[in-house]
Amino acid sequence: ACECVAWFDIDVYTIHLVKESNSAVINVGGYDEMAIDIFYEAIVEFFDELPKMTPEKLHEELTQENATSDYCTWYLRVLTATFLKSDPTRFLPYLEDGYMDIAAYCQTQIEPMGKECTMVSVLALAEAFQVRVGIEYLDGRPFEDKLSRHEFGPEESPTKLSLLYRPGHYDILYAK
Repeated sequence: ACECVAWFDIDVYTIHLVKESNSAVINVGGYDEMAIDIFYEAIVEFFDELPKMTPEKLHEELTQENATSDYCTWYLRVLTATFLKSDPTRFLPYLEDGYMDIAAYCQTQIEPMGKECTMVSVLALAEAFQVRVGIEYLDGRPFEDKLSRHEFGPEESPTKLSLLYRPGHYDILYAK
C-alpha cells in the first residue's frame, strides 16, 4: 500500500512533464508512436483521475491485475530509456555488466517488465522528472550507525521521495 500512496506526492510539474513526454519518446527514444500510444494514454488518464482518487481507490487501481499499473510502469520505463538515450556518453560509464551501448542496455535492462531498477535508472528517472530521490540501502553492506544513502535528482526539487532498498524491492519511507 505504501508504494501507491507515493503517487499522491507527485507534483503538478512532474505530471506535466509526463504528459508532454510523448514527442521525446518518439523522436529521442526512437519508439513507434503506434506502439506506445496505449501506454501513454493510460498514464495520462491515470494522472487525470489521480486527484479524484482516495488512497484506497488508488491502492485498488494499482494492485489489481489490470492494465493500468503495468501500462504506467512500462511507460515510465520507456521514459527512463529515452532519458538515457538522450545523453548516452554521460550514462555509458555507469552501466553494469559490460554494456557498451545505451540502446542495447535499455532494450535488455530497462524496457522489460520484471527487471530490477538500477541506480542509473533511478538517476535517469529522477532527472527526467526533476524529482529528488533518496535511497537508503539495506542490502547487506556493513554500517555502523546509519544505512548507506544515495541522492538522485535536483536538490531544489519540490518533490522529494525517500526509498528503502532491499535487494529486489523498494519501499517508500515517510518522515515522522
